Amino acid sequence: MKNFLGFFICLFVIGCTTSKTNEKEVVTIQEPVVSKKDSLSFFLEHYEKFFATNFNISECPGAAIVIVKDSTVIYKKGFGVKKIHTTDSVDVNTVFRIASLSKGVTSVLAGNLVDNKELEWDQGVKESVSNFDLKDKAQASRLKVNHLLSHTAGLYKYTNSKLIHKGLPLKNIISNFKRNGVVAREGTEYEYQNAVFSVVEKVMENATGKSFDTLLKERLFMPAGMKNASSTYEDIKNNSNIALPHKWNHYSKKYYLTDLHRNYYNVAAAGGINASISDMAEYLKVLLGHHPDIISQESLTEVFNPMICTSQKDTYVNLWDGVTDSYYAKGWRVLDYRDRTIIYHGGNVNEYKTQLMIDPENKIGVCVLFNGPNPFNGPVIPTFLNYYDFFTATTER
Repeated sequence: MKNFLGFFICLFVIGCTTSKTNEKEVVTIQEPVVSKKDSLSFFLEHYEKFFATNFNISECPGAAIVIVKDSTVIYKKGFGVKKIHTTDSVDVNTVFRIASLSKGVTSVLAGNLVDNKELEWDQGVKESVSNFDLKDKAQASRLKVNHLLSHTAGLYKYTNSKLIHKGLPLKNIISNFKRNGVVAREGTEYEYQNAVFSVVEKVMENATGKSFDTLLKERLFMPAGMKNASSTYEDIKNNSNIALPHKWNHYSKKYYLTDLHRNYYNVAAAGGINASISDMAEYLKVLLGHHPDIISQESLTEVFNPMICTSQKDTYVNLWDGVTDSYYAKGWRVLDYRDRTIIYHGGNVNEYKTQLMIDPENKIGVCVLFNGPNPFNGPVIPTFLNYYDFFTATTER
């Protein structure tokens, strides 16, 4: 743009020198004003090229992406196929497992219960789930909902994940915690969890008298318009429009179809929610604060409020260019990124890879779903942030 204007100015100057020298002309050259809409279009054009090119190079079977700005879906598209060696294309209503993005959904649901005075963030876990216990009974009695949602219960990383993989129901997993010791006092250390996190399901169920699945449908999925969202294995298995999971064979360098399994539906709060990219578009609107009927701004702010610093942890987000510090809130990672705050989470279950980020300052959010592991999954969000900053800044100068 600047080179073009410089060339234009030079031509104008040459033209002026050939005119009468005793006439003075005042000429004002103004750079064209690029609207925010044009700026977004410029960004979307380049980001789509990046996404499509790298998706094709990765050879991942299928993916879907949505971008929401303010309360408007500005980009939504499916890529590839639901099942390898077919032409059955992923569309915007194709359902994926969203893996650990379920944790953020659970925290939003908790915010709804807080708004309705059915739950408190500092509510004692044992007050609601009497059969929950630890070897350290004093610590078990001190644990709050906050600790479950922020991975600060003080247990070692991934406590009782083996029981999840064995397919034990949540009530049985909870009864096994009495055999577990602690590695830190509650609220002082971050250790990522799935089974411990999902204890909050029972807290919610006992507070309302409704199942976790019913609460999700009534309090979030239905009012948000998430028509294909669900939280059971049966729901996704019986859906005719699903992106099936695929494994990558490191020896043959090829993808192959694998089974859709039941793992983590027994801890749905941590990793058992299913959704299409259209559902995630509506969910992004909730996260950007456009559904006070689902969660108030006060509760949404509390959900995103950092609980524990994770900057010194071996966490991949700490490697992103521009991230100076990282934290964990309630079901969400919070990142200090180039002098602003970013809300983020990723997911991985049954070979599905998922990413979701919202930038509250710029009021933009993005979600990406894949039905197979791929090297493109890692840089997809950092590149989004870099492209957004670069292309919008370039066009708004």
